[in-house]
Amino acid sequence: MTVKTRNSRSAATKASKPVVVDVATCHPKSGLSVNYRVTVDTVERAEVISEAGVSAGLVARFTIQAGPRQRPLTIMASRLIGESEWHADAMTERGGRVHYSRGFGNRYGSRRRLLADLGDVLSLCAYDVRGLVEDAEPGRPLKLRKVKAKRTADAATEA
Repeated sequence: MTVKTRNSRSAATKASKPVVVDVATCHPKSGLSVNYRVTVDTVERAEVISEAGVSAGLVARFTIQAGPRQRPLTIMASRLIGESEWHADAMTERGGRVHYSRGFGNRYGSRRRLLADLGDVLSLCAYDVRGLVEDAEPGRPLKLRKVKAKRTADAATEA
C-alpha cells in the first residue's frame, strides 16, 4: 500500500506565472555549448508512505526546450531529505511519448541525476517558496522546514 500526500506550495506562489530561466552550459570535455530554456511549473513538498518506509522531500515539475523548433521535454524531479542532488523521476514529451517513469523518490536501479545547472534552478525556486526549505544548497543535504513549526508560528501571529 502506498499513500501519497502533497502540500500545494508551488514555485508560482509569489507570481501567477511559472518561473522561466534561460540556461547556457558547456560540456567540460568536448567544449560543446548548449542553450536551453527551463520553465519551472511547481516545486513542492511531497511525502510517500510505503512498505519500504516514509520518503519525504521536494518534487518539481519543469519543462526544457532547446530551441523553438525542438520538442519540449517535461521532467518530474525529486530531492529527498538528506540528498545533495536532484534526480529525475519521469520524463515525457508533448504528445504523450514517455521516456521513463518512476515513482516519487524511487532510487532503485540506475539513478538519473539532473545536470548541476538544472539543480541550481530548482533549488532557487524552492528557496522562493516561503517556509518550504531550511537548507537546499547544492552539494549539501536537503533540510525541509517543519510543518508543525510553521503552523504554530501562524497560530501565534493570528492570536
